[in-house]
Amino acid sequence: MSHTGPEFSLEQVRDALGQIPCPGSVKDFSEAMTQTWHNVIRHRREIAPSELPVPSTAVDWYGLGRRPDKNAGSPARSVAYACSDFFIQDAGSLLALAVAGADGEGLRGKTVCDLCAAPGGKASALLEAVTDIEIESRGFVLANEVIRNRVAPLKLNLARTGSDCYAISSLDPEKLAHQLSQSFDLVLVDAPCSGQAMMSRGKQNPSSLSANQIQHNASRQQRILEAAAKLVRDGGHLVYSTCTFAEAENEAQIRWLIKKGIAEPRPVSGLQHHETDPACYRCWPHLHECAGSFAASLTIRHREPPGSTRKKWKKKPDRIPVDLNHWYTQSSFGSRHHTKDSVILGFSPFAPEWTETVAIAGPELAHRAGQTWKPAHAGALRRSAAVKPLNRIQVDRTACKQFMRGEPIPMNANGWNAIELDGRPLGWVKANGRIGKNHLPAGARMTGELTT
Repeated sequence: MSHTGPEFSLEQVRDALGQIPCPGSVKDFSEAMTQTWHNVIRHRREIAPSELPVPSTAVDWYGLGRRPDKNAGSPARSVAYACSDFFIQDAGSLLALAVAGADGEGLRGKTVCDLCAAPGGKASALLEAVTDIEIESRGFVLANEVIRNRVAPLKLNLARTGSDCYAISSLDPEKLAHQLSQSFDLVLVDAPCSGQAMMSRGKQNPSSLSANQIQHNASRQQRILEAAAKLVRDGGHLVYSTCTFAEAENEAQIRWLIKKGIAEPRPVSGLQHHETDPACYRCWPHLHECAGSFAASLTIRHREPPGSTRKKWKKKPDRIPVDLNHWYTQSSFGSRHHTKDSVILGFSPFAPEWTETVAIAGPELAHRAGQTWKPAHAGALRRSAAVKPLNRIQVDRTACKQFMRGEPIPMNANGWNAIELDGRPLGWVKANGRIGKNHLPAGARMTGELTT
């Protein structure tokens, strides 16, 4: 943790906080806003803390969060990270997931929308939370990201979960609400904001404390919140979060939505020590060893039933331009194949009927390179999905490390094979009986030496 010193006044900090009392010293808080905080681990439910590659302690507010011990080394340089046993993110970002209940069993089988989803840290956690072992009772996540050039990391992070129970859309929130009104049990809105907490990462500057920037973001957030509320079914759950400290962008937004009469506070047990307003919660950098965050929990009430303007799902199945049986085997439930541009998507057979009408991306099975179709990286990563790789080869840790660096690995198989370590998928190789040519995407490779 380093400290660069604030470039703003305590008065600016007090003005941004408004009527929200700062626990402890405002001076300590303002100094902590510019310190660099180490990321934490968010691990899969089936991974025990003792199985993680570094010693760690619990993150108080999230049951699946672990804080690596100091001087423990980088967990992201490990084989376990390559196997998607865990994700890396700021501890403060876990607050919204705690408010959503993503570390419990309550989201199993639910239909969820992450309205501002990139880069996918929260969306991937929600996807793991809704998925059940039994395919008949799986939930579904729609990850929406308006900015198209932010979709690529979102695709990779969702693929790492190994699930087919998601789709990616890129619609303005108002347009999405018009198409899918009252379609979701839970909507999470990690809203665009002034990003005051991002000063600790060098991704924001002190201008984020200016009244003009705060007000600009507050106006935009109201529009997004109104649309988000329309997406939630009657009695459903709305979670609103930001990475800023300004009252106008946080508690004031929640009071405004409650005053409109369509929302009511939905307190979260176990977070009482973080509460600032009814059902509003904060992590503070000087108290909680993180960049800081805000999250609120609301129940949505509608006076009217959902509109009848939704698009109808195209029931006629797409013609698939390549025989997927060369690469995949499927369960008796089958899969919903959908061709989008030069990519074949394979959705869960139990995906909502509207999935194909809004999806610009999703769980990929194949893509076309020139005139040749190849199996997609996401297809090799499938764990709990209707369609899984046909040929799977287990490798040892040495071969795993070679593969994750993008190197070919020796093998006596032929054709396309999904590489796995202890049953955990890594990616594809195309083998010729001696060597498996590496088909790991550049964005998924891990250069240098990996720890075990």
